[in-house]
Amino acid sequence: MWGIRVLATALSERASLLFLIGVFVLSGLGPFSAGRAAHADVIELRAGTWCPYVCRSDTSHPGLLIELTREALAPFGHEIRYETLSWSRSLTLVHTGAVNGLLGPEMYKISGLIFTRPITHHQDALAFRRDEARPVQGLRGLQGLQLGAVQDYRYSNRLAQYIAENRSRPSRVQLINGQDTIARNLKKLLNHRVDLVLEAQAVLIHRARQLGLSDLINIQPYSAPRAIRLGFSPALPSSARYVQQFNAGLAQLQHSGRYHEILVRYGQAGSFQ
Repeated sequence: MWGIRVLATALSERASLLFLIGVFVLSGLGPFSAGRAAHADVIELRAGTWCPYVCRSDTSHPGLLIELTREALAPFGHEIRYETLSWSRSLTLVHTGAVNGLLGPEMYKISGLIFTRPITHHQDALAFRRDEARPVQGLRGLQGLQLGAVQDYRYSNRLAQYIAENRSRPSRVQLINGQDTIARNLKKLLNHRVDLVLEAQAVLIHRARQLGLSDLINIQPYSAPRAIRLGFSPALPSSARYVQQFNAGLAQLQHSGRYHEILVRYGQAGSFQ
């Protein structure tokens, strides 16, 4: 009888232990969840207004890059916060580590940042006044035209060189900075202060539609598609971990089909592997 009581007590204690372990795991307090919670952070991102890629934060459509980033990092418990600032200001904040990361065009041309895999793509385009559109082949096609562009944006190598060589010649290149550069450049175009505007094709189409200017301009592709990445600050030790987590989360979104759903929601299609 004594042996039976000892065995019964041991079985009872084992059952209680298994029950407690079950409660521990189901309540989300297991070792993996605890580790995730310990490393769950608020990640601060900055970007210029670049809708449909990065839009206003107070709407149901914050931008396809924002939605993809939030969902890619959600399994790791991170909260994504972002603000739209001027591109130049955003660059400074990320380089110094005042914020975690930066979203925008031609990220790979910005030295020092720690980059994710490509998220999607963009394609440069030129906007003309409706009746003045013309084919533009290479830099030679820009001769005799006043080009409106954005200060500190990373354009293709040849375009960047052309802009750098002519930025002090307003008859060839006019650069602006600050908020809503697309709308301001389009207004300059329609007021005959520049002859054409350089910007991402999807951004030009989106903003022109918002402003009711679609019938007044003509938009022509100017370059091959190029990758858009998320760049993290080299001044913060957490950046390498965020990049690894983002890459894993993005791969899962692509595998599940959610990636395609988000792109379609913003009128985009396809991916950039």
